[in-house]
Amino acid sequence: MAEENESRKSHDYTLRIEAQEALKEISFAVSHVEISPELPQGAEKVYLNVKTQEGDAYCVELSVQGFRIVGRTFNTIDDTPQSKYYETIYALLDQVSPKYRNSFGDTLLRKLENLQKQSEDSAPS
Repeated sequence: MAEENESRKSHDYTLRIEAQEALKEISFAVSHVEISPELPQGAEKVYLNVKTQEGDAYCVELSVQGFRIVGRTFNTIDDTPQSKYYETIYALLDQVSPKYRNSFGDTLLRKLENLQKQSEDSAPS
């Protein structure tokens, strides 16, 4: 019984960490992102509110099955959230936000250009 409680606590902690990391990693490419302050968070599910650069609002569920859209407004779970699960938040956003795709590509390109410049600057003359 104690092992089961520890496992549940560990799983709860892992989902929360994954949700917090997802927030940090996508914040550059969305208008708004937060862990839902109104929906229950627990060992099985964590809910995120995400607003795309296009202005579309979503309530996104994170569970061991992955990420999926469960509502079309913040802090709301639709009656029939039968949407597809995505392995990553990036894959989900790639499907619903063309501006995310562009922003992600632009950011990646800038980082690669910075790495190349750093490499050239540190190369022996």
